[in-house]
Amino acid sequence: MATEYLRSGRWPVWHFVRATLNRSDLDADQLLGSLPQVGDFLFSKGYRLAWWDGGPSDESRPGLTIGAVHHVPELLPVMGQPFLLVLRKLVEIQRNLPLSPDEITTATYTPDDIRKALPSISDQFMAKLPDILSHEPPTWGAFLKGGHDWSWWQRRLSREIARYKDVDLRDIRSYVQRVSELMEPERSFGNGGIHIGSSGAASIFEAPAATLPLEPSAAVAQVYVKESLIKELEDKQSTAQWDLTKLIRLVRELNSNFAAENPYACHGLLRAILDHVAPVFGQKTFEQVASQPLQAWTRTDKDYLRKLLDFKPQGHDALHRHIRKTPDLIDMHDVPSSAWLNAFLRLVIDAL
Repeated sequence: MATEYLRSGRWPVWHFVRATLNRSDLDADQLLGSLPQVGDFLFSKGYRLAWWDGGPSDESRPGLTIGAVHHVPELLPVMGQPFLLVLRKLVEIQRNLPLSPDEITTATYTPDDIRKALPSISDQFMAKLPDILSHEPPTWGAFLKGGHDWSWWQRRLSREIARYKDVDLRDIRSYVQRVSELMEPERSFGNGGIHIGSSGAASIFEAPAATLPLEPSAAVAQVYVKESLIKELEDKQSTAQWDLTKLIRLVRELNSNFAAENPYACHGLLRAILDHVAPVFGQKTFEQVASQPLQAWTRTDKDYLRKLLDFKPQGHDALHRHIRKTPDLIDMHDVPSSAWLNAFLRLVIDAL
């Protein structure tokens, strides 16, 4: 399911999942029913690693929850981290809502509100956000209205959001632990009749009983640009003399394409990032930045900049080489070390 989501941005139809698992002598329906769960599904207050509406049928498209990201790390940059960023903003909105002693006050939010608060959020993630919000406990049951294409919708902030204010919303495990703590712990329902009890959180973190290895093209990928650096850039947005909207968007798109193993997109985005930030150091090009390093920079920093400078012809090759009768040889192994760019972004942040 994750492999197809990363490829197309859609959960596959259940017929495809059944047929794929059947080739490995695995029963998709049995596996789906055996996934760890917490809460009371009899009263629609339970949480699983996957969601589906009614019984899965061949044409239905069950999806994975944010809890599943713990087991499928390649979904972290394209699904897990963006959701936690949104949740953090929703917690802030709810906590800053003006209160009245004379009337009930509630807050609503729309895609425009999310984009304004988090300009780096990708269009692909925003298209999937309504489904995600509908299947995560903090945002359950708050739908108000929306268009047929989900380009515009409105949801209400519930009091449930406040119960996530102390969660480390940069960490999937911390989020799932809070979800598990808040679910009613004494009863559970499912095909296997599994009793969750007070160990619900632990069961959510356990690996499924049977797993199918991901295809090589969807091998687990680490985040390229560290989330802590992106968070620092977002925090600098209000005080820096430069507008950081494009830079934040570029690094998030780089993370998404790195996770999806798109080597040409990674090369292009790396080139764009290097050239985009040169004015922060009073230069017009990255070549000038690398050839005129600041005295305060360490020898390692200068070495990393030289390595990034050496990468630029390779990026030029990926972007501008014309079509020919023999195949290009650039793949994910040619993407430069993430340590080089992270170190450079550290210098950028320090200079803002």
